Amino acid sequence: MEKISFDIVGKVFDYGPQINKIILKFDDELDDENIFEDSFTISVLFNDKKFIRKIKNIELKNKNILILNLETNPNLIEANILLWNEEKFNYSNPTIIYFIEQNKKLITTSKKFIEIEKLSSKVDINNIENIDKFYCSKFLNLKYRAFRPKFNGKKHPLIIWLHGAGEGGKNNITQILGNRGAFTFLENENQEIFNFPYILAPQCPSFWLQSFKVGNQILKGKKNYTKDLIKLIKNYIKANPQIDKKRIYIGGCSMGGYQTFKTLVSSPKIFAGAFISCPAYEPTKRELDKIKNISIWLVHSSKDTTVSVENSRNIFKYLKSINSDIIYTEYKDIICDGNKFDPHGSYFYTLRNYPKTENGIHIFQWLASKKK
Repeated sequence: MEKISFDIVGKVFDYGPQINKIILKFDDELDDENIFEDSFTISVLFNDKKFIRKIKNIELKNKNILILNLETNPNLIEANILLWNEEKFNYSNPTIIYFIEQNKKLITTSKKFIEIEKLSSKVDINNIENIDKFYCSKFLNLKYRAFRPKFNGKKHPLIIWLHGAGEGGKNNITQILGNRGAFTFLENENQEIFNFPYILAPQCPSFWLQSFKVGNQILKGKKNYTKDLIKLIKNYIKANPQIDKKRIYIGGCSMGGYQTFKTLVSSPKIFAGAFISCPAYEPTKRELDKIKNISIWLVHSSKDTTVSVENSRNIFKYLKSINSDIIYTEYKDIICDGNKFDPHGSYFYTLRNYPKTENGIHIFQWLASKKK
């Protein structure tokens, strides 16, 4: 029996983070003709239940690294990294243990047989693709994750992403894992679209909204965090002088859409543009008057049963009537990679840069063109 090192790696998808690969590292070079998808059995203990994970394929890298690519999709509970708590209405980070058993002996290029010990390890929530690009910090009572582009002496935009109701708390991680909100702007294509932006993802300790109803329960935020959030944004800009103050963009979904509007109304002079999906709030006309000079793109699904589509329709109608630079894209169903999602997930399309104008200009390119 041989001991080997291995890593359990996750990735953030539209619907949240899942474990998508296991990487085994050997001292010897392996014969790739003797590696099969059934060479291993991967099982996982998730929320005290044991499951078998399906291996899609196995890659051999540098002759001594095996990458076991695992099946992922939104319906695979056993692939998840976060656990939803309906009573608290947020995500928790449960203890998840993976087990690896070898079914067939591996053969090295020197014709040596390798038989590994049964392996097991807890999932490390920080072992997710690209999560190391975000650093952790705190200002006042708001924790946040942030990304800085490489210093090149030039000014760069700032993109602020505000999470929805379920990603709050004090762990300083679920606000970037609940969906691709912050991660999407790390992608090479989007980095180029926005000229290599700074990214700021604050986490609300409770809920952005002070009170809201879910089913039969009333959930309450501890306070109005708008003033603290504005102070955080101003402090972050001051601490990073390479941020272009003429290109500061803010966006969010659902309750994050609520807080996006509250933030815009509170300090409209900071922002050049906003991208908001299924906002859990309809500002008053007086509030909308304050942000009429900010470019805004709204996205919503007509079938959304969590947040009324009338919020976006009414906001668009009024801002359009006062000649604001406003665009509204409305969808029916939300379908990604063949999976049909809850229509509240219109932000899936936003974060994939799907919404576009009649002239074919997509939301990110449109937003990136806006300056104060």
